[in-house]
Amino acid sequence: MRTLVIAFVIAMGLLGTAGVAHAYPQFQLVRDQTCTGCHISPSGGGMLNENGLNAAEAMSQLDHSAKFLYKVNTPKWLQLSGDLRAVTGFIQTPEQAFVAFPMQIETNVRFVFGAFSLYATPGLRPTTEGNAAATFAWAREHYVMWQQKPEESEGLYVRLGRFMPTFGLRFAEHPMYTRRFGGTQLFSETYGLGVAYVKPRYEVHATGFIADPIIDPVENANGAALYAETRIDPRTALGVEGMVKVTPDLDKQYRVGVTAKKLLGKDLLLQGELQFVNTLVENKRNGAGTGAPTQLVGSLVLSKPFGKNDQFLVDLGIGHFDSNLRIRDLDRDCVDLNVHWFVDSHVELILNSRVEMLAFGNGGPNAGYALLQVHFRL
Repeated sequence: MRTLVIAFVIAMGLLGTAGVAHAYPQFQLVRDQTCTGCHISPSGGGMLNENGLNAAEAMSQLDHSAKFLYKVNTPKWLQLSGDLRAVTGFIQTPEQAFVAFPMQIETNVRFVFGAFSLYATPGLRPTTEGNAAATFAWAREHYVMWQQKPEESEGLYVRLGRFMPTFGLRFAEHPMYTRRFGGTQLFSETYGLGVAYVKPRYEVHATGFIADPIIDPVENANGAALYAETRIDPRTALGVEGMVKVTPDLDKQYRVGVTAKKLLGKDLLLQGELQFVNTLVENKRNGAGTGAPTQLVGSLVLSKPFGKNDQFLVDLGIGHFDSNLRIRDLDRDCVDLNVHWFVDSHVELILNSRVEMLAFGNGGPNAGYALLQVHFRL
């Protein structure tokens, strides 16, 4: 019980020190069939393309320009954006505290050379103890990308550099169980080669990656990830995923999962992801892998935009994580409620709230939070 509570406190500390802006998969099927319909990256998240800027402007409460800093025009070969986030609210772990802190201070810059582009996200990051000077500032993502159809949002994409492997539903809320325990936790970007092929009816993403040789990585492993999704019809999508990781100690982790998205009615979107994880720990005597925790992690989220211009978005989700299926009362479950208000094309207010239970109360006291987040897109 004590270990689980400490782990939750650490995770909340990460939530407090940093956050990263990703795409909202809640908009897929509702507004477009693919993430590339609104984003530069084949994974979604980060910088918006022209269609994404138009969507941000159209769905906001106030009719303000979505250009960089509202009015800055850049040449065609240069694109600029950025994200500033701060949060305040109440946390119970079960200790109770009111908190306020910055989450994200990042810029995005993209240089375009025909089918090639250079993308980077210079910004600040939490310092590493004993090495603060080297880790205070960085570019969390930086890569070179080749796009088969630069003027379109489909086709072949090839990326080389530092980025997050494309895997799973990729929710913006990084405490979501299928992100936090699902292979794409906060700051797990690393160097790799990614190939993606995106079409309105399907998409495939393959990534090979290595442990970051420059800074202490969150994911100290080499490996590969594969994610494939097919849109059975404009209202239904199914995906499969797999990931393998090998640490310097030769421990191996295998992760497989499925995703599903279903548009109910006009704009009510149901999304789910379920992963099974198996870890083999290297036996130092004979070099053979032995059994270690087999884990199960899943999330189910119901999302609906509302308001005159869909300037509000509400998410109701549940999460489950069992850190070892062989041991009782190690599982945890949560209920999430997130409410987004897109005030204008640059300003977003978000209420993030959660109640978390350990083995439905058998593993210790409940925990949770209610946080108000302010997001300003440059």
